Amino acid sequence: MIFVFLLVILFLIFIFQFFKSNLYIDFSDGAKFSIIARNLIEKGYYSTTFSFWGSKFFTTSGIPILIPYLMSLFMKIFGINDLAVIMFSFTFYVLLALFVFLLGRKVFNPLVGFLSALAVLFNLNFIDYATSGASEPLFAFEIILATHLLVLRKKWATLMSFFVMGLMYFSRPQGFIFIAGLVFLWLLLRFNIKKALVYFFGLGIIGLFFDKFVIYPLSFKIPVTPIFMRGLQSILTYSSFNAVSDGLRGGASSTLTVVEVVKKVFYNLYNFYKALPEIANPYILGFFFIGLFASGKDKLQNSFKISVIFMTLITFLVTALTIPFYRYLHPVIPLVYILGIATLVEIVSKLISAKYVKLISLVLIFVFCIGQTLGVLFLDSRFKAKTVNKDKPPVYAVLSYKLKEITKPTDVIVTNLDTWGSWYGDRKTIWFPLEPAMIIPVEDKIDAIYLTNYLIDDENYYMGENWREIFNNPKNQTILKNYIYVGSYDFTAEDNYQRQDAKAILLIKK
Repeated sequence: MIFVFLLVILFLIFIFQFFKSNLYIDFSDGAKFSIIARNLIEKGYYSTTFSFWGSKFFTTSGIPILIPYLMSLFMKIFGINDLAVIMFSFTFYVLLALFVFLLGRKVFNPLVGFLSALAVLFNLNFIDYATSGASEPLFAFEIILATHLLVLRKKWATLMSFFVMGLMYFSRPQGFIFIAGLVFLWLLLRFNIKKALVYFFGLGIIGLFFDKFVIYPLSFKIPVTPIFMRGLQSILTYSSFNAVSDGLRGGASSTLTVVEVVKKVFYNLYNFYKALPEIANPYILGFFFIGLFASGKDKLQNSFKISVIFMTLITFLVTALTIPFYRYLHPVIPLVYILGIATLVEIVSKLISAKYVKLISLVLIFVFCIGQTLGVLFLDSRFKAKTVNKDKPPVYAVLSYKLKEITKPTDVIVTNLDTWGSWYGDRKTIWFPLEPAMIIPVEDKIDAIYLTNYLIDDENYYMGENWREIFNNPKNQTILKNYIYVGSYDFTAEDNYQRQDAKAILLIKK
């Protein structure tokens, strides 16, 4: 009955999102993986037609290999389209909720599992990921699945858990955080905490040497990610005072000092603290923090709690040290919810008669978690529906369709459309550098320049002064002298989902 109830809720949420948002992906990372998945099917090999600005164009180095391969399986079922990408995200969202229930039931009891699954289902961030082509549902599912297999404490399940940890490594660079946390959980389940800590630090040292002397040399030959070197680069390169995208647009990289790193961590952690309600449900977070101070005698529950605390702290710290995107924090939230709701149920059970514990706990989760999400989905969305053209494609898709229409299939095009020019426009595109003059040394590799007003004032897409000069006066621009103006293209608000007037210009090489 519980599974049926969960599936009904999932179905209703998906149907609502289907009719509300249309079947277009709206997360550019999803498009990045989709392009590779499409090439796997159409060309038969792992490649991309989108590139950030850098020393090498159209390289797949650093892109986790598991996601495109899984996405290609969905494309074989649903076709090479947005539906396949959304079904990829949505399927793992379903599996995530189901295994949150199983994990909560195993570590605590069926009520905790059921309420935790509901909390994850009605988490607005995960609903958004599930309907946008994001990889977060897959990664969160892998974490929950590996944890569930470990707490079964059976040999076959433990072996399967380590296999899933291997998949996590090939899913996200942040996978090492949870692999370490799960190894710690495995040790805690086998030994007392003192021995577990000694073995954990010993394995950590061995892992660092293996990463530096084995994985790092191999990374130049096969698609593996050196955790230490990549982490160090992210820590010392990305400043909290510049847009993260600057590095992806050819910005000069400078090594941060220790003081600058400390300032960055403090600033990012403060922003996380300030935005906790956006990261997770504040009420469940409150119970999570209360639960940290509770002690119990059950070894499984204590081991689970210690490992979750470890993974949560490291997730926040590493994200603050590297790239402070909230979506890098969200995969740990299902574990936080399980602990928070377990604390809630324990408090309720001590205050209320046993026969009312389930009812009161469900009412509290509904009032402080489910009801808010239902309000956003079914009430707040009524106004939003009046501000969009429900049956029209998004503006970035419309701009990309025009790109495909006015360029040749063999063209290599610099554009500010991010991944959309490659996914919807079906062209080889490079995300525009910070300055147009950066194109001059590599003009022989670039056939055209397609500029639009898409997010030109957004921090990560910001179009600088020189780019704006070209965009606003393309006929007389003198910065890129070897490119000539072809035409300007206007798009009315009635033609796209966002009801946004749009403009694009095209320059081609002489």
